[in-house]
Amino acid sequence: MTPISAGPPSEADAPAWPAAYGRVIDGIGCPAYCCSSAGAVVHSNRSAQRLWGGTCAPHATGQWDGFAALYRLDGAPVEKASSPAALAAGSGVAPPPAEFVAESGDGQRRRLVIHAHPILQGDGATVGVLCSLTDISERHRLDQEVRCARDNREAFLRVLAHELRNPLASVMTAAALLRHPGARETVQVARMIERQTRQLARFIGDLLDGARIEHACDIAVAMRASSVAKVLELARDVADGILRARGQRLRVDAGAPDAVLWCDPERLAQALGNVLLNASEFSDNGAEIDLAVAIDGALLQVQVTDRGIGVEAAQLHAMFEPFRKFAAHPARMASGAGLGLAIARSVCQAHGGMVSAHSAGPGQGTRLRFILPVVDDAAPA
Repeated sequence: MTPISAGPPSEADAPAWPAAYGRVIDGIGCPAYCCSSAGAVVHSNRSAQRLWGGTCAPHATGQWDGFAALYRLDGAPVEKASSPAALAAGSGVAPPPAEFVAESGDGQRRRLVIHAHPILQGDGATVGVLCSLTDISERHRLDQEVRCARDNREAFLRVLAHELRNPLASVMTAAALLRHPGARETVQVARMIERQTRQLARFIGDLLDGARIEHACDIAVAMRASSVAKVLELARDVADGILRARGQRLRVDAGAPDAVLWCDPERLAQALGNVLLNASEFSDNGAEIDLAVAIDGALLQVQVTDRGIGVEAAQLHAMFEPFRKFAAHPARMASGAGLGLAIARSVCQAHGGMVSAHSAGPGQGTRLRFILPVVDDAAPA
């Protein structure tokens, strides 16, 4: 880190260095500025001013930069006297470039690398500091997304192994029982195989739908006339087995069960069934889950309410992203691939509707609501 020489130490030259460096700073593409040895910002280019959200007060000593606040990566505030520019001015040596979180005048925070080089006269006295700023906010955001995607995939693969191993073990056990001639449990074994293979088929279908979502492909829907009652019946087929196994009760207010819908009933039932399974997953054994349906003109409104572990407010927006999983219910292992709600949202969007979530916080349960413009006057199929 070589200090920058400002020339011989004469009174005639001392006032000239800001103008000379100002011309250089104006030609630099990145945010740059210079300040006096007392911390007054004497020149800054437009890039720096945009980053700061304004200009610095002229001749005000002790500023060292135009940020409202500066923070270390651990969140600790940096005093002005400890900023890179102040350290360079005080020591006459350029500190190593360092990352900081900088807050501009409008409250926005960005991640920056700050370079500070002391400007020295011929006698070695520090007359100022030249600073440049590298905005790495976008790179940092992308790095976080990559890490998040990697962590989600690793979690997904662990869950996938668990989800596939359990039904396969049941099928293998059933197959072993069928090898014994005259086994009286044949009917029960056949039913077990049917249940487990249906579960495997549903899980694999979810994986295929999740792949479509990740590649920004719409989930295909085949629109036709159906009824509210038919969609609810299909949705209960998806969730009833899990609800019964956990002793949970589904209270249904069907509103207008005979109302005619123009929709893909299987896909709509898949979306609703996924929401019911999500409510079951995060509710206690024996808990009640409410399913309410209402018609408002052409809009079908469906609401699923549980009394489970709830969701942090900051996590609500991410509930519908593929492979995103949050805290598991304390009484059971995490299950599913984190695709159910992502598929539900995609199915709703394919029908021209939307899905939203609300929770008052941990322990307060969750409410998910569909709003779909699918109510029709045609006769149900």
